[in-house]
Amino acid sequence: MEDSKRGGTKKTAAKKPAKPTMKKVLLHVEQVVENALPESDGMADKVRDAMVYAVSAGGKRVRPTLMYLTYKSFSSLVSDEILREKHDKAIEYFMAALEMIHTYSLIHDDLPALDNDSMRRGKPTVHKAFGEDIAILAGDGLLNYAFEVAAKSFIESPGDSDLEKAMLILAAKPGLYGMLGGQTVDVVLTGKKPSKKELSYIYSNKTAALLECAVAIGATLAGISGDDLDKLQNAAYYVGMAFQVQDDILDVVGDKDVLGKDVSQDEKNGKVTFVTIYGLDKAREYVRQASELAISLIDEAYASVMKTAENDYLKLLKDMIIKLITREK
Repeated sequence: MEDSKRGGTKKTAAKKPAKPTMKKVLLHVEQVVENALPESDGMADKVRDAMVYAVSAGGKRVRPTLMYLTYKSFSSLVSDEILREKHDKAIEYFMAALEMIHTYSLIHDDLPALDNDSMRRGKPTVHKAFGEDIAILAGDGLLNYAFEVAAKSFIESPGDSDLEKAMLILAAKPGLYGMLGGQTVDVVLTGKKPSKKELSYIYSNKTAALLECAVAIGATLAGISGDDLDKLQNAAYYVGMAFQVQDDILDVVGDKDVLGKDVSQDEKNGKVTFVTIYGLDKAREYVRQASELAISLIDEAYASVMKTAENDYLKLLKDMIIKLITREK
């Protein structure tokens, strides 16, 4: 349309991007995870259905959400717009992959040989719904498929060193020197009283490792490295430790109907927890201190690399951490 007074073309002001909200973020994360699930092929549908059942059971999507919010909080550091667009897509592959890895661990944790749980997220556990044999295969399937999904990022951005670092983090943190190692010590010490050092090892690996994985991948794809990456990963460590201690607290004082799973399982299975050793009051105090330290480390990293007022995604990230640690379910 011509502007008769100026003799030129009217320019339409660029619309500002909509302000992110946690509701929008969670919807996006859910769509990313659901869209990445394997499709039916007719032959392997029994195990495929169990995989989808487990992932779609209504989890909080803590790990992919932490990954996404960390990435979005710092992604403006990637000055190359083309590279940032590639990383915007790559982060989605890694978000879905990490949720699959987390879900596989839950399927196996629930098995009779380990925690022997019958309910998960308010629904029968996979081995109750599909049988132990299919549950084992479904866990195996999710672990394998997670890396198939994450590897797709290399097709769109070959030779990307940040993707290579992210893949190494995805492989390492759930593994022998991460989640799996923590689970192993947890199983070996069932019925025994672990030392404080052993309990810390279990928590820092079984629970915190995947949260560190989420934050480290998000930060890496946003271009963060060195001391600032260490600060963010350490923040995730404290979030994971506090998350697990809060889980211990809820297992003692939580409501089964609110939690969507059985309570008093630790006592039933002969497991010694932070609450067992230190008591409820000290456990609650630890949760508070760890959460404050996590937020402080995030603020330090942000101030170091961004040098601007905190953005909306960082506010959502910190708000999520507080709610996560003080949750009732």
